[in-house]
Amino acid sequence: MGKSLGNTLEPNELVHNFGSDAVRYFFLKEVEFGNDGDYSEDRFIKIVNAHLANTIGNLLNRTLGLLKKNCQSTLVVDSAVAAEGTAFKDTVEKLVETARGHYENLSLSSACEAVLDISNAGNSYMDEHVPWSRFKQGGAASEAAAKDLVIILEAMRIIAVALSPVTPNLCWRIYEQLGYSNEQFGNAAWSDTKWGGLKGGQVMAQPKPVFGRIELKTGTEDGGEPAAAKQVAKKKEKKAKAQAVAEA
Repeated sequence: MGKSLGNTLEPNELVHNFGSDAVRYFFLKEVEFGNDGDYSEDRFIKIVNAHLANTIGNLLNRTLGLLKKNCQSTLVVDSAVAAEGTAFKDTVEKLVETARGHYENLSLSSACEAVLDISNAGNSYMDEHVPWSRFKQGGAASEAAAKDLVIILEAMRIIAVALSPVTPNLCWRIYEQLGYSNEQFGNAAWSDTKWGGLKGGQVMAQPKPVFGRIELKTGTEDGGEPAAAKQVAKKKEKKAKAQAVAEA
């Protein structure tokens, strides 16, 4: 990239088109601080959508949806109690500590990766424990499913604090949906990544997407997505519909 080649990027234009969080996340996550990196609009959109909209945003949205349907959007127990005896809490705590170390060393790409891994672990936990099925069983299974939702939402709260140096607007929207005020988010410190912040009886906001997917606008004669991108989008849409049906 260089002025003589005429292929420089205008940062203000990128922010205007995609939002500051998307731009901050991509360049801090995909370009190691102080090193060169690769950029293309296609790669930018795919990574931002995959990480912020799908991995993080979708986990929050589907969890809040299940909580609304089965628990009136109210946490049934403190997150510290819900996580007793679970390996997931230990996983999250280790990843938070890893992220902290990377931030301190200015290894910002690795810090983002560690926080993203918390969400990956949350998605795996959700898929393994299938709370939507356990709610239908009733009784003890339903009670365990309600605790599972508290556990995942506590992980989302921790993500909102840990990723806030990179994507402050996205993290505020996550915090807001967890029932917190703008002042509480503004006062959050790294110490708030400690497990146990969510309390029983806390009411969550109505679920809504915290990060809208960016649509690819170039690459075909009809003005739509490239054929390959369309196929990927259709597969993801089909999977999301099947997932929604299963959780309904």
